[in-house]
Amino acid sequence: MAIIISRELKKYSLRNGLILGLILLSFNIISFYLITTVIKSPIGVIAVPYVFSIILPIPFAIIFCYTLRALVGRIWDFRIATSGIFIMFLTAYLIIALGRDLVFARFIEPQMSAKIEKVLLDATPVALKKSGATDKQVADKQKDIREQFAMQDNITVAQTIQSQVISVIFIFIIALIFGALFKNPVGGLDAVQDDGIPG
Repeated sequence: MAIIISRELKKYSLRNGLILGLILLSFNIISFYLITTVIKSPIGVIAVPYVFSIILPIPFAIIFCYTLRALVGRIWDFRIATSGIFIMFLTAYLIIALGRDLVFARFIEPQMSAKIEKVLLDATPVALKKSGATDKQVADKQKDIREQFAMQDNITVAQTIQSQVISVIFIFIIALIFGALFKNPVGGLDAVQDDGIPG
């Protein structure tokens, strides 16, 4: 007997990835508006993006993995889990990249990068001086921030492609980890592709 990596798995993975991507995209947008219009504390400026880009997405990713497993059914070995989670996470990543970089940053907030840079340049001296940094250390850090944003503005097509490839590899590694954590193996069964050829 064999488990089928079915169109149903792909359908549910794409659907969950779309919803997860929209949720994480909204986190990105909320974080941007919080640090540029609401949060005035330097610590808050640093903490808010961390919370919205790392802390909050983790429980949502876990919930959507469980949801995907429930939709697919009890057959959820390591290979099935990894395949479905990879499709879901990759879809979510594409939604975020397209929604934030191609839509939001181009048509809604074309000055997004400049606004974030200004917020970081304003917050960095205050935060560093509170930690006992010297004026030179503050100036060096501000210089690093300017250089990082300048590099983003002048990124080439080749660098963009390289960055996307690295992101996909990273997503696959995360999918492997989540697949191992959330697998529900059924002994003695092997996964096969849609055409019935054993994997």
